[in-house]
Amino acid sequence: MQLVKVDTNLCLPDDCENGICIATFSCNWKILEQKAAYTQPVIDMRRCLGCAHCTFTCPRGALEIIPVSSSQKAGT
Repeated sequence: MQLVKVDTNLCLPDDCENGICIATFSCNWKILEQKAAYTQPVIDMRRCLGCAHCTFTCPRGALEIIPVSSSQKAGT
């Protein structure tokens, strides 16, 4: 099992077109959300399916796959 997290050191919304995170559009379940332009997106870790679609879309590589056990996921 895996989840995805935002690497806050690599995520630079100022580098995205109009401050909009393109990776948020790749999340079919709207688990990766950006509250406003020029802000870092956030992931609802309780709902993340770990599909990692967003990780392939981020041009800065700021979305990181992290392996977790089932017990860790339940405790998130």
